[in-house]
Amino acid sequence: MNPPPQQESGAGPAGPGAGGRRRPSAGLILLALAIVGAIVITGFILAPYFQRERIEGWVRGAGAWGPFVLLAVQAVQILLAPIPGFFVPVLAGLFYGPVIGPLITMAGSLVGSTAAFWIGRSGGRPVAERLVGTEPVQKAQNLFAGKRWIALVPLFLFPFSPADALCFVAGIIGMDAKRFLLAVALGRLPKDALVAAGTALGWSFLRP
Repeated sequence: MNPPPQQESGAGPAGPGAGGRRRPSAGLILLALAIVGAIVITGFILAPYFQRERIEGWVRGAGAWGPFVLLAVQAVQILLAPIPGFFVPVLAGLFYGPVIGPLITMAGSLVGSTAAFWIGRSGGRPVAERLVGTEPVQKAQNLFAGKRWIALVPLFLFPFSPADALCFVAGIIGMDAKRFLLAVALGRLPKDALVAAGTALGWSFLRP
């Protein structure tokens, strides 16, 4: 007797009503709005505490290459644990404003997240743990275990989730690449863009 065919990763269970899509509940929508609001407010609050003159030389010194430097750092910080991820969107917002800054941040996040996904898929968990650490990878795997790809969206939006490790884990478990990129576009990119825009607007509003 042949075993039943396995479902594709990320597919819902077969049966009556399996083709129907669930609408997000009011509680989930309110939670997402609260998270987005918290991210924007955080950017406003943190902006005045950065001494722009002290850190301006690093990016400004790169001249026309400054945006590309920030883009590269944003991508690399996803792949390497020691680089703090929140700092780059703040810098992008401070130096390049509420439009260009978010674009730089989103481009870097997309490149870094995609690279982490393919590294996870090709190198597996040992390589991911060497890059971002064992604890973040295990935490990400626990958070995502047994869930569909759409669960990545709120996990990416939540400020303190292991977003970098989640990209590796998505590749490790063999998630469909298109669904992963959609989750990044819906969750991670808006969060990073809001940090950059919130910082830029906060700086222009609160500076003397």
